[in-house]
Amino acid sequence: MSICVLTGDIVGSTDLPAAQRRQVMAILEDTYGLIARDGAGFFDTYRGDGWQMAFDRPALALRLALFIRASLKEAADTFETRVAMATGDGIISSLDLQSAPFIASGRALDAMPRDVLFAHADGGALHGAALLADHISQGWTQAQARAIRPFLHPAATVTQKDVAEATGVTRQAIGQALEAAGYGPISKALSAIEEQAE
Repeated sequence: MSICVLTGDIVGSTDLPAAQRRQVMAILEDTYGLIARDGAGFFDTYRGDGWQMAFDRPALALRLALFIRASLKEAADTFETRVAMATGDGIISSLDLQSAPFIASGRALDAMPRDVLFAHADGGALHGAALLADHISQGWTQAQARAIRPFLHPAATVTQKDVAEATGVTRQAIGQALEAAGYGPISKALSAIEEQAE
């Protein structure tokens, strides 16, 4: 089975109060729950500020990384995590953490420069896309993250009107936030990556 593994850790975790570290980890676990389907996923935490997720949809790795970032920044724009992605053959199980994607994702996280928060262990165009997406999304404000997050979910069917009603702001405000967040080009890039992988 082809899977994607995302491994990360909280940025600046030692500077966060313990309550905020717990909040970040709770958001990550909740976000995992929103992504996983039919139990086809894996989530675990380690060392107090590290985490790992695995899913059976490898083409969606970058989309999932962005969804995770938006989930954190929606709560507080100071909440951030590094994310290292890897894809390949493996089994989504806590008993199979030594398969290639799990190892590659962990090594990619260890090798990331301090100023880079997204990396793709597969290299090439996927890593290039991850770097660009990282650069664009690092600057998301809380309002931008709140606007873009619903559109990044793998099963998204929402409209700007839906998001405006759910968040209590105008449709115009959602449109402006999406534009400022770079949603148009991000969405097109994700679609291109996902279509090529299918």
